[in-house]
Amino acid sequence: MRPLFHHDGSPAAQAHLEQLVAAAQADPGRELATFRARPTAGFLTALVLPFVLVAVLAAVIAPDPAIAVVPLAIGLGAAAIFVVAGALDRIRVHERALVLGFRGQTAIPLETIDPRRVYVSRALFLTRNVAAPAGATRGTAGPMVVVNGWQRSMLSANVAGAPDPGRSVFGWYLLGARNRRDFLAALEQAMLGQGLTAATGLAQDVLAHRAITPTWSVAHPPLVAPRSTTDPPLGVGPRSRP
Repeated sequence: MRPLFHHDGSPAAQAHLEQLVAAAQADPGRELATFRARPTAGFLTALVLPFVLVAVLAAVIAPDPAIAVVPLAIGLGAAAIFVVAGALDRIRVHERALVLGFRGQTAIPLETIDPRRVYVSRALFLTRNVAAPAGATRGTAGPMVVVNGWQRSMLSANVAGAPDPGRSVFGWYLLGARNRRDFLAALEQAMLGQGLTAATGLAQDVLAHRAITPTWSVAHPPLVAPRSTTDPPLGVGPRSRP
């Protein structure tokens, strides 16, 4: 049995965190499951439809109907970019880390992930309520899993207006895992495999108690439990709101 990482603000705790991060990046362990943040059909339809309507209008009223090809090509090109990006970008659950990116650029040590600060949501208006830098977001639409864990400093303009969480060694990740149940189960099993028993029941607990529904209006109190550097991990628990 191993405890989740708790940063008490001391140099020793910071050194331990840096060791965890270095070890996860050097060897995250065997890959247990892979997920891709593919855009949903609804998102692609909403993206392309306005361009199709413009193309139809141009074909009807333009002196040269061939000009309708331009907006249609733009819409289809934009959709293709999202499809390709979703196919290449990966969310991997490894034995010792959650690894993000096509080349695994980010490895989050499992010890730093707090099971009670994991949520399921939808992408719409999520960035209005959860301050996550662009580099910590995988997916643009549809079902999402929100995870809090170690996060390197990332430039984030926070243009969506989410509450400023302040400086912390922990941060939020917005992950477009289409099959959220399978992702949560894989994350739970990986954490239990490392002896992190505080994650027992994570998948069921999140699905039952921590589904959040963001809206354009920023929620007060916040939809997610904030986590400063010295805030202790909470472990699995029944609360659906912080």
